[in-house]
Amino acid sequence: VSSHEQETLGDDSNYEAISSGPGSSANPQDTGVMMSWVDDIVDSQIPDNQNGENMLPPEEGNILEQSLSHAPKTSDGKVSSVKEMPLDGNESSVAANTQIAASQNEQKMAPPFKESVSQFSPVQPIVNQALNAEEVKSVYQDSYYRWNHPLRPVAPGDDGKDVPVFWRIPRSASGTVESIMSFCYRSVLASSMGTLAGHDQDQTLDVVTLGTGAQYVNVDMSRPDGIRRAKRLSLGSSGLVDIISTPFLFETAEVFSGIPESGKCFTLLRHPVNRAISLYHHYQVDESGNPNTAQYRGMSIDEFADQVAENNWMVRFLANKRSGSLNWHDLEVAKEVFGRKCLVGLVEKAEESLRRYERFFRWDKKVSNSDSKEQCLTQYFANGDKRKEHPTYEGTAAWEALRKKNEYDCLLYEFAEKLY
Repeated sequence: VSSHEQETLGDDSNYEAISSGPGSSANPQDTGVMMSWVDDIVDSQIPDNQNGENMLPPEEGNILEQSLSHAPKTSDGKVSSVKEMPLDGNESSVAANTQIAASQNEQKMAPPFKESVSQFSPVQPIVNQALNAEEVKSVYQDSYYRWNHPLRPVAPGDDGKDVPVFWRIPRSASGTVESIMSFCYRSVLASSMGTLAGHDQDQTLDVVTLGTGAQYVNVDMSRPDGIRRAKRLSLGSSGLVDIISTPFLFETAEVFSGIPESGKCFTLLRHPVNRAISLYHHYQVDESGNPNTAQYRGMSIDEFADQVAENNWMVRFLANKRSGSLNWHDLEVAKEVFGRKCLVGLVEKAEESLRRYERFFRWDKKVSNSDSKEQCLTQYFANGDKRKEHPTYEGTAAWEALRKKNEYDCLLYEFAEKLY
Protein backbone atom coordinates (compact mmCIF):
# COMPACT_ATOMS: atom_id res chain seq x y z
CA VAL A 1 0.00 0.00 0.00
CA SER A 2 1.49 3.35 -1.00
CA SER A 3 2.00 6.19 1.45
CA HIS A 4 -0.77 8.05 -0.34
CA GLU A 5 -3.18 5.17 0.22
CA GLN A 6 -2.24 4.94 3.90
CA GLU A 7 -2.63 8.66 4.53
CA THR A 8 -5.86 9.40 2.69
CA LEU A 9 -8.12 6.50 3.64
CA GLY A 10 -11.23 8.03 5.15
CA ASP A 11 -10.43 11.71 4.71
CA ASP A 12 -9.18 14.32 2.25
CA SER A 13 -6.28 15.74 4.24
CA ASN A 14 -3.53 14.49 1.95
CA TYR A 15 -5.40 15.54 -1.19
CA GLU A 16 -5.88 19.04 0.22
CA ALA A 17 -2.21 19.25 1.21
CA ILE A 18 -0.98 18.16 -2.20
CA SER A 19 -3.48 20.18 -4.22
CA SER A 20 -2.75 23.37 -2.33
CA GLY A 21 0.98 23.15 -2.95
CA PRO A 22 2.62 25.53 -5.41
CA GLY A 23 2.67 24.47 -9.07
CA SER A 24 5.92 24.15 -10.95
CA SER A 25 7.08 23.40 -14.44
CA ALA A 26 7.38 19.80 -15.48
CA ASN A 27 10.81 18.38 -14.87
CA PRO A 28 10.63 14.68 -15.80
CA GLN A 29 13.50 12.31 -15.59
CA ASP A 30 15.22 11.32 -18.79
CA THR A 31 13.84 7.94 -19.88
CA GLY A 32 16.39 7.51 -22.64
CA VAL A 33 14.21 5.60 -25.08
CA MET A 34 10.51 4.88 -25.28
CA MET A 35 9.13 1.47 -24.50
CA SER A 36 7.37 -0.24 -27.37
CA TRP A 37 4.52 -1.52 -25.23
CA VAL A 38 3.45 2.04 -24.45
CA ASP A 39 3.19 2.82 -28.16
CA ASP A 40 0.24 0.55 -28.94
CA ILE A 41 -1.25 1.13 -32.37
CA VAL A 42 -4.70 1.24 -30.76
CA ASP A 43 -3.63 4.39 -28.89
CA SER A 44 -2.79 6.22 -32.04
CA GLN A 45 -4.63 8.72 -34.19
CA ILE A 46 -5.92 11.87 -32.53
CA PRO A 47 -7.25 14.48 -34.94
CA ASP A 48 -5.97 17.88 -33.98
CA ASN A 49 -9.13 19.92 -33.81
CA GLN A 50 -10.52 20.61 -30.36
CA ASN A 51 -14.20 20.11 -31.09
CA GLY A 52 -16.05 17.44 -29.18
CA GLU A 53 -16.32 13.98 -30.65
CA ASN A 54 -13.66 14.49 -33.31
CA MET A 55 -10.97 14.61 -30.65
CA LEU A 56 -10.84 10.84 -31.13
CA PRO A 57 -11.18 8.96 -34.42
CA PRO A 58 -14.36 7.09 -35.31
CA GLU A 59 -12.22 4.02 -35.84
CA GLU A 60 -8.75 3.10 -34.69
CA GLY A 61 -7.74 0.90 -37.57
CA ASN A 62 -8.71 -2.74 -37.90
CA ILE A 63 -9.86 -3.32 -34.33
CA LEU A 64 -10.22 -7.08 -34.59
CA GLU A 65 -6.74 -7.37 -36.08
CA GLN A 66 -5.39 -5.22 -33.27
CA SER A 67 -7.07 -7.44 -30.69
CA LEU A 68 -5.48 -10.50 -32.27
CA SER A 69 -2.10 -8.81 -32.25
CA HIS A 70 -2.36 -8.22 -28.50
CA ALA A 71 -3.69 -11.68 -27.64
CA PRO A 72 -1.33 -14.10 -25.85
CA LYS A 73 0.31 -16.57 -28.22
CA THR A 74 1.35 -20.18 -27.87
CA SER A 75 4.79 -21.38 -28.96
CA ASP A 76 3.52 -21.95 -32.53
CA GLY A 77 2.20 -18.40 -32.79
CA LYS A 78 -1.50 -19.19 -32.39
CA VAL A 79 -3.77 -17.15 -30.17
CA SER A 80 -4.08 -18.79 -26.79
CA SER A 81 -6.63 -18.41 -24.05
CA VAL A 82 -5.44 -18.15 -20.46
CA LYS A 83 -6.61 -21.69 -19.71
CA GLU A 84 -4.58 -23.04 -22.64
CA MET A 85 -1.34 -21.26 -21.81
CA PRO A 86 1.53 -23.48 -20.66
CA LEU A 87 2.69 -23.17 -17.08
CA ASP A 88 6.27 -22.12 -16.57
CA GLY A 89 7.79 -21.69 -13.14
CA ASN A 90 6.28 -21.45 -9.70
CA GLU A 91 4.38 -18.19 -9.65
CA SER A 92 1.49 -19.15 -7.41
CA SER A 93 3.32 -17.45 -4.52
CA VAL A 94 3.02 -14.16 -6.38
CA ALA A 95 -0.74 -14.52 -6.58
CA ALA A 96 -0.85 -15.51 -2.90
CA ASN A 97 1.14 -12.43 -1.95
CA THR A 98 -1.21 -10.18 -3.92
CA GLN A 99 -4.18 -11.70 -2.09
CA ILE A 100 -2.51 -11.10 1.27
CA ALA A 101 -1.70 -7.54 0.28
CA ALA A 102 -5.27 -6.98 -0.87
CA SER A 103 -6.58 -8.32 2.44
CA GLN A 104 -4.25 -6.08 4.42
CA ASN A 105 -5.21 -3.15 2.24
CA GLU A 106 -8.91 -3.71 2.89
CA GLN A 107 -8.35 -3.95 6.65
CA LYS A 108 -6.65 -0.54 6.64
CA MET A 109 -9.44 1.09 4.68
CA ALA A 110 -12.12 3.12 6.39
CA PRO A 111 -15.69 1.85 6.12
CA PRO A 112 -17.57 2.93 3.00
CA PHE A 113 -19.86 5.88 3.11
CA LYS A 114 -22.49 7.53 0.98
CA GLU A 115 -21.33 10.87 -0.35
CA SER A 116 -23.63 13.80 0.27
CA VAL A 117 -26.00 14.66 -2.53
CA SER A 118 -24.68 17.53 -4.62
CA GLN A 119 -26.33 20.90 -4.11
CA PHE A 120 -26.55 21.19 -7.89
CA SER A 121 -29.31 19.75 -10.00
CA PRO A 122 -28.30 16.65 -12.00
CA VAL A 123 -26.20 17.75 -14.95
CA GLN A 124 -26.28 15.85 -18.22
CA PRO A 125 -22.64 15.47 -19.33
CA ILE A 126 -22.73 16.96 -22.83
CA VAL A 127 -19.51 17.55 -24.77
CA ASN A 128 -18.21 21.09 -24.25
CA GLN A 129 -21.40 22.14 -22.49
CA ALA A 130 -20.95 25.54 -20.80
CA LEU A 131 -20.54 24.38 -17.20
CA ASN A 132 -18.63 26.16 -14.50
CA ALA A 133 -15.99 24.34 -12.46
CA GLU A 134 -18.34 23.49 -9.58
CA GLU A 135 -20.94 22.05 -11.93
CA VAL A 136 -18.31 19.87 -13.62
CA LYS A 137 -17.18 18.64 -10.20
CA SER A 138 -20.77 17.79 -9.31
CA VAL A 139 -21.00 15.46 -12.31
CA TYR A 140 -18.06 13.43 -10.99
CA GLN A 141 -19.35 13.72 -7.41
CA ASP A 142 -22.66 12.11 -8.25
CA SER A 143 -21.42 9.33 -10.55
CA TYR A 144 -17.97 8.18 -9.38
CA TYR A 145 -17.26 6.70 -5.98
CA ARG A 146 -14.20 7.67 -3.99
CA TRP A 147 -11.13 5.73 -5.11
CA ASN A 148 -9.72 5.37 -1.57
CA HIS A 149 -12.66 3.44 -0.16
CA PRO A 150 -13.15 -0.31 -0.52
CA LEU A 151 -14.60 -1.62 -3.72
CA ARG A 152 -18.32 -2.14 -3.19
CA PRO A 153 -20.12 -4.34 -2.41
CA VAL A 154 -17.96 -4.87 0.67
CA ALA A 155 -20.46 -7.24 2.30
CA PRO A 156 -23.66 -9.02 1.24
CA GLY A 157 -26.61 -6.69 1.29
CA ASP A 158 -24.67 -3.54 0.46
CA ASP A 159 -26.80 -1.06 -1.44
CA GLY A 160 -24.06 0.23 -3.74
CA LYS A 161 -21.86 -1.43 -6.30
CA ASP A 162 -18.74 -0.04 -7.96
CA VAL A 163 -18.02 -0.62 -11.64
CA PRO A 164 -14.33 -0.12 -12.54
CA VAL A 165 -13.87 2.52 -15.25
CA PHE A 166 -10.49 2.65 -16.99
CA TRP A 167 -9.78 6.15 -18.29
CA ARG A 168 -8.10 5.40 -21.59
CA ILE A 169 -5.45 8.00 -22.51
CA PRO A 170 -4.02 7.75 -26.06
CA ARG A 171 -0.37 6.73 -26.46
CA SER A 172 -0.18 5.63 -22.83
CA ALA A 173 -0.26 1.81 -23.00
CA SER A 174 -4.05 1.78 -22.87
CA GLY A 175 -4.31 -0.94 -25.52
CA THR A 176 -1.93 -3.15 -23.56
CA VAL A 177 -3.87 -2.62 -20.33
CA GLU A 178 -7.10 -3.55 -22.10
CA SER A 179 -5.51 -6.72 -23.46
CA ILE A 180 -4.22 -7.67 -20.01
CA MET A 181 -7.67 -7.17 -18.54
CA SER A 182 -9.22 -9.29 -21.29
CA PHE A 183 -6.71 -12.13 -21.62
CA CYS A 184 -4.95 -12.34 -18.25
CA TYR A 185 -7.85 -11.51 -15.93
CA ARG A 186 -10.62 -12.76 -18.26
CA SER A 187 -12.72 -9.65 -17.63
CA VAL A 188 -15.76 -8.66 -19.68
CA LEU A 189 -15.03 -5.19 -21.07
CA ALA A 190 -17.22 -2.41 -22.37
CA SER A 191 -14.92 -0.58 -24.79
CA SER A 192 -14.89 -0.06 -28.55
CA MET A 193 -14.84 -3.77 -29.41
CA GLY A 194 -18.36 -4.93 -28.61
CA THR A 195 -20.08 -3.39 -31.62
CA LEU A 196 -18.16 -5.35 -34.27
CA ALA A 197 -20.18 -7.27 -36.86
CA GLY A 198 -23.23 -5.06 -36.54
CA HIS A 199 -23.78 -5.38 -32.80
CA ASP A 200 -24.22 -1.61 -32.59
CA GLN A 201 -27.74 -2.28 -33.91
CA ASP A 202 -28.66 -4.66 -31.07
CA GLN A 203 -31.72 -3.58 -29.11
CA THR A 204 -30.66 -5.21 -25.85
CA LEU A 205 -27.38 -5.62 -24.01
CA ASP A 206 -25.46 -8.84 -24.45
CA VAL A 207 -21.90 -10.18 -24.12
CA VAL A 208 -20.11 -10.79 -27.42
CA THR A 209 -17.27 -13.34 -27.56
CA LEU A 210 -14.69 -12.70 -30.27
CA GLY A 211 -12.59 -15.33 -31.98
CA THR A 212 -9.75 -14.49 -29.60
CA GLY A 213 -11.89 -15.58 -26.66
CA ALA A 214 -12.10 -12.02 -25.33
CA GLN A 215 -15.56 -10.93 -24.20
CA TYR A 216 -17.15 -7.51 -24.63
CA VAL A 217 -20.53 -5.96 -23.94
CA ASN A 218 -22.16 -4.86 -27.22
CA VAL A 219 -21.65 -1.12 -26.70
CA ASP A 220 -19.08 1.38 -27.96
CA MET A 221 -17.63 3.44 -25.10
CA SER A 222 -15.07 5.12 -27.36
CA ARG A 223 -17.60 7.66 -28.72
CA PRO A 224 -20.09 9.96 -26.96
CA ASP A 225 -22.99 8.67 -29.06
CA GLY A 226 -22.04 5.13 -28.06
CA ILE A 227 -22.01 6.17 -24.42
CA ARG A 228 -25.49 7.63 -24.76
CA ARG A 229 -26.65 4.33 -26.26
CA ALA A 230 -25.05 2.47 -23.33
CA LYS A 231 -27.01 4.72 -20.96
CA ARG A 232 -30.29 3.98 -22.77
CA LEU A 233 -29.59 0.26 -22.50
CA SER A 234 -28.79 0.56 -18.76
CA LEU A 235 -25.18 -0.60 -18.96
CA GLY A 236 -24.34 0.72 -15.48
CA SER A 237 -26.91 -1.44 -13.70
CA SER A 238 -26.83 -4.42 -16.08
CA GLY A 239 -24.35 -6.54 -14.14
CA LEU A 240 -22.86 -7.69 -17.47
CA VAL A 241 -19.66 -5.63 -17.49
CA ASP A 242 -16.57 -6.13 -15.34
CA ILE A 243 -14.66 -3.06 -16.58
CA ILE A 244 -15.59 -0.06 -18.71
CA SER A 245 -12.77 1.37 -20.84
CA THR A 246 -13.23 4.83 -22.33
CA PRO A 247 -11.39 8.07 -23.08
CA PHE A 248 -14.58 9.97 -22.18
CA LEU A 249 -14.59 9.84 -18.38
CA PHE A 250 -16.83 12.90 -18.05
CA GLU A 251 -19.45 11.65 -20.53
CA THR A 252 -19.41 8.16 -18.98
CA ALA A 253 -20.70 9.69 -15.74
CA GLU A 254 -24.13 9.67 -17.42
CA VAL A 255 -24.09 5.85 -17.40
CA PHE A 256 -24.32 5.96 -13.59
CA SER A 257 -26.86 8.75 -13.29
CA GLY A 258 -29.90 7.88 -11.17
CA ILE A 259 -28.84 4.33 -10.21
CA PRO A 260 -27.24 2.80 -7.06
CA GLU A 261 -24.16 1.74 -9.03
CA SER A 262 -21.18 4.10 -9.30
CA GLY A 263 -18.06 4.24 -11.43
CA LYS A 264 -14.66 3.59 -9.86
CA CYS A 265 -11.99 5.30 -11.95
CA PHE A 266 -8.44 4.11 -12.59
CA THR A 267 -5.94 5.15 -15.24
CA LEU A 268 -2.36 4.76 -16.46
CA LEU A 269 -0.48 8.01 -17.07
CA ARG A 270 2.46 8.90 -19.26
CA HIS A 271 4.39 12.14 -19.15
CA PRO A 272 2.57 14.51 -21.52
CA VAL A 273 5.69 15.47 -23.49
CA ASN A 274 6.71 11.82 -23.94
CA ARG A 275 3.16 11.10 -25.09
CA ALA A 276 3.34 13.95 -27.63
CA ILE A 277 6.69 12.71 -28.93
CA SER A 278 5.27 9.20 -29.25
CA LEU A 279 2.45 10.71 -31.27
CA TYR A 280 4.99 12.42 -33.54
CA HIS A 281 6.83 9.15 -34.24
CA HIS A 282 3.57 7.37 -34.94
CA TYR A 283 2.54 10.02 -37.44
CA GLN A 284 5.77 9.43 -39.37
CA VAL A 285 4.76 5.84 -40.15
CA ASP A 286 0.97 6.16 -40.12
CA GLU A 287 -0.54 4.99 -43.41
CA SER A 288 -4.20 5.27 -42.44
CA GLY A 289 -4.82 8.15 -44.80
CA ASN A 290 -6.36 10.23 -42.03
CA PRO A 291 -5.98 13.84 -43.24
CA ASN A 292 -5.74 15.10 -39.67
CA THR A 293 -2.59 13.07 -39.13
CA ALA A 294 -1.13 12.88 -42.64
CA GLN A 295 -0.23 16.56 -42.51
CA TYR A 296 2.48 15.80 -39.95
CA ARG A 297 4.19 13.04 -41.91
CA GLY A 298 7.69 14.04 -42.99
CA MET A 299 7.94 16.90 -40.51
CA SER A 300 10.94 17.40 -38.29
CA ILE A 301 10.33 17.26 -34.54
CA ASP A 302 10.79 21.04 -34.39
CA GLU A 303 8.15 21.60 -37.07
CA PHE A 304 5.79 19.22 -35.31
CA ALA A 305 6.29 20.93 -31.94
CA ASP A 306 5.53 24.26 -33.56
CA GLN A 307 2.47 23.21 -35.58
CA VAL A 308 0.69 20.43 -33.65
CA ALA A 309 -2.65 21.70 -32.38
CA GLU A 310 -3.36 19.15 -29.66
CA ASN A 311 -2.61 20.50 -26.20
CA ASN A 312 -3.43 19.61 -22.59
CA TRP A 313 -5.49 16.56 -23.60
CA MET A 314 -5.96 15.28 -20.04
CA VAL A 315 -7.14 18.54 -18.49
CA ARG A 316 -9.43 19.28 -21.43
CA PHE A 317 -11.14 15.90 -21.25
CA LEU A 318 -11.48 15.91 -17.45
CA ALA A 319 -12.76 19.50 -17.30
CA ASN A 320 -15.09 19.06 -20.31
CA LYS A 321 -13.40 21.94 -22.11
CA ARG A 322 -12.29 20.68 -25.52
CA SER A 323 -11.89 24.11 -27.10
CA GLY A 324 -10.93 27.59 -26.00
CA SER A 325 -8.34 28.63 -23.46
CA LEU A 326 -7.78 26.84 -20.17
CA ASN A 327 -7.34 28.42 -16.75
CA TRP A 328 -6.37 27.41 -13.23
CA HIS A 329 -9.96 26.49 -12.39
CA ASP A 330 -9.84 23.80 -15.10
CA LEU A 331 -6.59 22.44 -13.70
CA GLU A 332 -8.09 22.33 -10.20
CA VAL A 333 -11.06 20.36 -11.52
CA ALA A 334 -8.69 17.81 -13.06
CA LYS A 335 -6.61 17.62 -9.87
CA GLU A 336 -9.71 17.05 -7.78
CA VAL A 337 -10.85 14.21 -10.05
CA PHE A 338 -7.47 12.52 -9.57
CA GLY A 339 -7.29 13.31 -5.86
CA ARG A 340 -10.75 12.05 -4.96
CA LYS A 341 -12.04 9.84 -7.76
CA CYS A 342 -9.25 8.07 -9.68
CA LEU A 343 -6.65 5.47 -8.76
CA VAL A 344 -3.61 6.54 -10.78
CA GLY A 345 -0.85 4.38 -12.22
CA LEU A 346 2.26 5.40 -14.13
CA VAL A 347 3.64 4.00 -17.37
CA GLU A 348 7.14 4.32 -15.88
CA LYS A 349 5.97 1.90 -13.16
CA ALA A 350 3.66 -0.15 -15.32
CA GLU A 351 4.00 -3.57 -13.67
CA GLU A 352 3.74 -2.11 -10.19
CA SER A 353 0.66 -0.14 -11.27
CA LEU A 354 -0.99 -3.26 -12.73
CA ARG A 355 -0.37 -5.14 -9.49
CA ARG A 356 -1.97 -2.28 -7.59
CA TYR A 357 -5.05 -2.46 -9.80
CA GLU A 358 -5.19 -6.21 -9.28
CA ARG A 359 -5.20 -5.92 -5.50
CA PHE A 360 -7.62 -3.02 -5.37
CA PHE A 361 -10.21 -4.45 -7.79
CA ARG A 362 -9.67 -8.08 -6.62
CA TRP A 363 -9.06 -9.27 -10.15
CA ASP A 364 -6.90 -12.14 -8.91
CA LYS A 365 -9.90 -13.62 -7.13
CA LYS A 366 -11.79 -13.94 -10.42
CA VAL A 367 -9.09 -16.07 -12.08
CA SER A 368 -9.34 -19.79 -11.39
CA ASN A 369 -5.75 -20.58 -12.41
CA SER A 370 -3.30 -18.11 -10.88
CA ASP A 371 -0.32 -19.75 -12.62
CA SER A 372 -1.87 -19.15 -16.04
CA LYS A 373 -2.64 -15.58 -15.08
CA GLU A 374 0.96 -14.98 -14.02
CA GLN A 375 2.24 -16.57 -17.23
CA CYS A 376 0.01 -14.26 -19.23
CA LEU A 377 1.21 -11.19 -17.32
CA THR A 378 4.84 -12.25 -17.70
CA GLN A 379 4.37 -12.48 -21.46
CA TYR A 380 3.01 -8.95 -21.68
CA PHE A 381 5.68 -7.48 -19.43
CA ALA A 382 8.40 -9.29 -21.37
CA ASN A 383 7.07 -7.86 -24.62
CA GLY A 384 7.35 -4.46 -23.00
CA ASP A 385 11.14 -4.84 -22.86
CA LYS A 386 11.38 -4.51 -26.65
CA ARG A 387 12.29 -0.88 -27.20
CA LYS A 388 11.74 1.45 -30.08
CA GLU A 389 14.87 3.50 -30.46
CA HIS A 390 13.14 6.85 -30.51
CA PRO A 391 15.03 9.76 -28.99
CA THR A 392 13.24 11.60 -26.20
CA TYR A 393 14.51 15.01 -27.38
CA GLU A 394 14.75 16.12 -23.76
CA GLY A 395 16.78 19.29 -23.42
CA THR A 396 15.98 20.41 -26.97
CA ALA A 397 13.92 23.37 -28.12
CA ALA A 398 11.27 20.97 -29.42
CA TRP A 399 10.86 19.32 -26.01
CA GLU A 400 10.49 22.68 -24.33
CA ALA A 401 7.97 23.85 -26.94
CA LEU A 402 5.85 20.74 -26.36
CA ARG A 403 6.09 21.24 -22.60
CA LYS A 404 4.81 24.79 -22.90
CA LYS A 405 1.93 23.66 -25.11
CA ASN A 406 1.00 21.04 -22.51
CA GLU A 407 1.83 22.97 -19.35
CA TYR A 408 -1.47 22.25 -17.59
CA ASP A 409 -1.12 18.54 -18.36
CA CYS A 410 2.47 18.60 -17.07
CA LEU A 411 1.31 20.15 -13.80
CA LEU A 412 -1.47 17.56 -13.53
CA TYR A 413 1.06 14.79 -14.16
CA GLU A 414 3.33 16.12 -11.40
CA PHE A 415 0.35 16.12 -9.05
CA ALA A 416 -0.48 12.54 -10.04
CA GLU A 417 3.10 11.45 -9.35
CA LYS A 418 2.69 12.71 -5.77
CA LEU A 419 -0.59 10.86 -5.44
CA TYR A 420 1.05 7.67 -6.70
